[in-house]
Amino acid sequence: ILPKGYLDNPAKRYPVIYALHGANGSWETFVRDNGGGLADEMRRLSDAYGFIVVSPDGDRTSWWWDSPIDSSFRYETFVSQELVSWVDANFRTNTNRLNRAVIGASMGGHGACWIGFRHKDLFSVVGNVFGGVDIRPFPNNWDIGKRLGKLDGNEDVWTKYSAITEAAKLKDGDIRLVSVVGTEDFFLEANRRMHALLTSNKVGHTYVECRAETDETSGHHRQFLVKALPLVFNFIDGWFSAEP
Repeated sequence: ILPKGYLDNPAKRYPVIYALHGANGSWETFVRDNGGGLADEMRRLSDAYGFIVVSPDGDRTSWWWDSPIDSSFRYETFVSQELVSWVDANFRTNTNRLNRAVIGASMGGHGACWIGFRHKDLFSVVGNVFGGVDIRPFPNNWDIGKRLGKLDGNEDVWTKYSAITEAAKLKDGDIRLVSVVGTEDFFLEANRRMHALLTSNKVGHTYVECRAETDETSGHHRQFLVKALPLVFNFIDGWFSAEP
């Protein structure tokens, strides 16, 4: 998604947000209208803040890892080594990490944390919306076992590949993080654990829980994501604007 005015000023360069989709989604999640107004909201925010938005494809259930058991799934490499350099070479981006963010929802929230925490040389801000930041409570869901092997007898690998494990390595100021989750979401406790871990380690971050009367407005739903995105973009813009 190119912001309004991109074609009118050939000298101007733009910050970039990489938006990672959730399980069973695709590159279309944020850029084509599949109902719920998500694509329209992403375009509105791109215009309002002047950000280029890149929505890559994560092959439905890659979890944005380089799989340790399937060499055909190298999605961390794809985003961090191939995609960013290709986008910078083909669009008028601001190539400084201080103007590059990675965000995502659900599996994509995990991916944003996983890639953002591990590639602080590329990204300065991470936006996590109801991310599956700790995969260990979900041994039979979303093809995680196909990417890592079954949990039983393989606990060390599942721990290693959970974004919360990478969060434990962060030092204050390494990266800016905003997490938004609903009080009825099935990833709520995982996000609470990561928030508690970062707080205990004195790592600055922003954590928001949204309460509502129904799970459609505070749970794991497209409607929640549409409402969360303005908060995430505002947070990112604040850091982009504050950085030299």
